[in-house]
Amino acid sequence: MTLFNRGIMAVALVALGACASAPQEAPVAAAAPDAYSGKSVLDAAIEAAGGQAALSQVKELEWKGSATVSAEGKTTEISLETVLRPQSHWARSTSWTKADGPKKARTIQAEQGKAWTVNVVNWTPMPEAQAIHENQQFSLYSAMMLVGLKGEGVTVRETAPGKDGTRNLHVERPNAPPVDLRFNASGKLIQAAMTVKDAKGGADIAEVAKFSGEIVSNGVKWPKKIVIEQNGAPYFDMEIASFEANTATKPRPLTHTLDDGQTPPGEQDAG
Repeated sequence: MTLFNRGIMAVALVALGACASAPQEAPVAAAAPDAYSGKSVLDAAIEAAGGQAALSQVKELEWKGSATVSAEGKTTEISLETVLRPQSHWARSTSWTKADGPKKARTIQAEQGKAWTVNVVNWTPMPEAQAIHENQQFSLYSAMMLVGLKGEGVTVRETAPGKDGTRNLHVERPNAPPVDLRFNASGKLIQAAMTVKDAKGGADIAEVAKFSGEIVSNGVKWPKKIVIEQNGAPYFDMEIASFEANTATKPRPLTHTLDDGQTPPGEQDAG
């Protein structure tokens, strides 16, 4: 092979090596569709939570799970069962420590601004401050249903979006504290912030609830994990094991009482 031909061959090999080693451009992924395109933040959030049709049919929510409660300097592990009727401001939560078991369960029932603790045979009305506190706490779950935020007397205002793509709503409702809701870029509810009354009549408490995971019933998407801080400190960390979004209410006897569990005694007497 002549010197000239060897030179041509060397140039060709160098060029071939350069082509082989050159990084190949990855195909450009299609941009994710914007969950908020052509929609209000509330409408996009409703769609992400299961859609208007599914959410509007819900008459009752119920879930079972476990939680860690941090209060008054101690931490307690509990099991719990919660039932909520978001359209009628009715809620009940029954809980027991894992050490004691369900036979020593404690029940709180809240409705229309009133609240009771229920033991084996007695309904005990809560003091006013505690009743307000419990009703405000349960109001968070009604806000999470989202469709009720289109109801009469409710004010919903979009606030400045976050730099991370989150969207935000400020909500004011009758008989509930104002709440600020935050949604991620996909429209999923990830945080709620509100101020509630102190159960002992002290200074108001700033609460932040954070939501993660997902559990689904009848098309309704609900967070599997709910973590609540009070004044920046851990308060309530719940993991939901089972969840049902019911299109009709069910009889709700309290299995650990001798009462029928349907109506507080004062309400029974009035009827």
